[in-house]
Amino acid sequence: MYEVLIKEYLKRLSLKDINDFAEKNNMPLKKNEDKVIYDFIMNNWKEVYKGDAIKALNKLKQKVSSTTYNNIMALYNEFKDKIK
Repeated sequence: MYEVLIKEYLKRLSLKDINDFAEKNNMPLKKNEDKVIYDFIMNNWKEVYKGDAIKALNKLKQKVSSTTYNNIMALYNEFKDKIK
């Protein structure tokens, strides 16, 4: 059931959503990082959801700044802990 909800949400996800979320969480993005994150989400959401999330997120390490990557990992850990 959750997979269906995620797929439906991703159909509507936009770069604006990525930027708004980053801004709301005090995570300034460098130029084009929103697109990198968007592409990552679209291509790797299932691995993050059902597989090895850390391994999947490591794919971002070379594609975004170290600050952005560290912010992503901090947010991942924060939200992961809220779900459990």
